[in-house]
Amino acid sequence: MSAALVLVLAFTPGLKSEETTSEIGGLKKAAETFVAAYNKKDAKSIAELFTENGEILDRDAHEVTSGRAEIQARYEALFALPDAPQIALEVDSVRFVGKDLAIEDGTVHATAPGDDSVATSMSYTAVLQKSEDGFWRIASSRDRSDTSDSAGRLGSLARQIKGDWTATRDGVRLDLAFGWDDSGNYLIGEMLVTAADAKPLKTTLRIAWDPANETITWWAFDDGGGFSRGDWTPVGETDWLIRTEGTTADGEITSANQTLAFEGKDRFLWNSSARLIDGVKQEDLKLRVVRQTPEPGIE
Repeated sequence: MSAALVLVLAFTPGLKSEETTSEIGGLKKAAETFVAAYNKKDAKSIAELFTENGEILDRDAHEVTSGRAEIQARYEALFALPDAPQIALEVDSVRFVGKDLAIEDGTVHATAPGDDSVATSMSYTAVLQKSEDGFWRIASSRDRSDTSDSAGRLGSLARQIKGDWTATRDGVRLDLAFGWDDSGNYLIGEMLVTAADAKPLKTTLRIAWDPANETITWWAFDDGGGFSRGDWTPVGETDWLIRTEGTTADGEITSANQTLAFEGKDRFLWNSSARLIDGVKQEDLKLRVVRQTPEPGIE
């Protein structure tokens, strides 16, 4: 997504029309300046767009960043990340609630680096105060809710898991491949398990955002006739817990707890525990899965 700025402003009465027009222009300039500083990764300039005691609150108001020094440090840490995004801003409405005081509601769209990255969206409310120099500065900003579309909800997982993976254990080889489907709303995958003394088993996978339950869900269908589904729960910044339940081709009920613990961008530990087949406990499985390197091309 480009860093285009979209302003659809509504305001409460109370100011003369010519005053309102002037103030809207100032607020638009403040928004444009914020986007430009963010996309240049200029943490110092962003901090100066806040009042001296300005603050940033997370959605639950549990974490508060207060004062320009803390705000600058917050953005410096964000911009140091390899997947620091670019943003675009939609300001939906502005309400003037007093002299030189306005409340702004809008949505921030963030897109991480990468040709096929998808945008995540977060609605926000900001209180802005007009300074003595005539510039509108942020006194308080708070995230309200994640408003990402289906693809955006999968964006973090997609950045981790897209690509080709492989693992081996006790003569058994596992190959995995994940990517976006044609619609761009789902992740699809294929898993192939091969062994010298068994028929290869191929499984097709689909990962989607479940808006009713507000969770990431996957479905797996193997070519032997079995299937399963599971909900993904994020653990910390990089890991995932998957609770999976299914049925074999013979009608046996299966279940397992699976964890994906990422070790950087090219490896993860896949641990499958509490494995049951028709109520009978199975051995836990652990696999270290590594990203496959591309096949060398022919010039």
